[in-house]
Amino acid sequence: WIVLGVCLASANALVVDVATPRPARLDGVSRASSAFRARARSGFEPAVAGGNFGGGIRLRGGRGGGGDDGGSGNNDNFILKLWSQYLVELDRKPLQTRMITGFVISAIGDIISQISAGVSLSALDLKRLLVFSSWGGFGFTPVGFRWYNLIESTVPKDIPARFFWKMLMDQTIFPGLMTTVTFICLTVVGGLLSGVSLTLNKGFSTTGAKVPAISALFEEGVKKVRKELVPTLITNYKVWPLAQILNFAVVPVKLQVLFVNLVAVWWNFVLSMTQHS
Repeated sequence: WIVLGVCLASANALVVDVATPRPARLDGVSRASSAFRARARSGFEPAVAGGNFGGGIRLRGGRGGGGDDGGSGNNDNFILKLWSQYLVELDRKPLQTRMITGFVISAIGDIISQISAGVSLSALDLKRLLVFSSWGGFGFTPVGFRWYNLIESTVPKDIPARFFWKMLMDQTIFPGLMTTVTFICLTVVGGLLSGVSLTLNKGFSTTGAKVPAISALFEEGVKKVRKELVPTLITNYKVWPLAQILNFAVVPVKLQVLFVNLVAVWWNFVLSMTQHS
């Protein structure tokens, strides 16, 4: 229900109009989706006016399905239109849209991690969930967004097997650095919030635990890096190089962060289990 609430709030935020649309910074963004959106416009238009929660998508023209009730065929049309709206938002608000996506996907990864560790759905640790998903959405995603722009602009476009060299640049620099920062940041934030508890079944409460000094928490994070970094990177290199070859070879630049977010449902499960082991 937490993830559903975030998705509903995200969907509402994504249909709010802005006074000055911002062009995407990734190469080929407008070209990649203009034809797709042109085909979709004949059947829908995004409800960007007003920004109230009941906005959503307005159907126009009626392609079969009969009336407002529609039918099973309209479910596919709705998904197509929702996807088209997502592409529009990637053009208009590239970073904000990716941050919301990263938040939701990180939340899903942590929920899977908690359930796999034996926590019932009704007793989810919401504090842990919010910390981890906030890091995924507002910490990792902005960095990843700029990192993939840097890769795209750094690796020469005429080099043979360009996707391989992009993967090599990514996997040589990014995993070790980002995993280190993730462990340290989550350890520090988790320690600062150790005096409070927030679970789905018990709500908010104080634990009475003494909050350690930031310097002590930082040192604890460094110790975790020394202990867990190498095993985590070994796990990383079992999956991410092949995933990134596929990403750089097939996926449009505009959707590469989304592809990483989707693969990261599994990766966030690994990181969350390691962080809380």
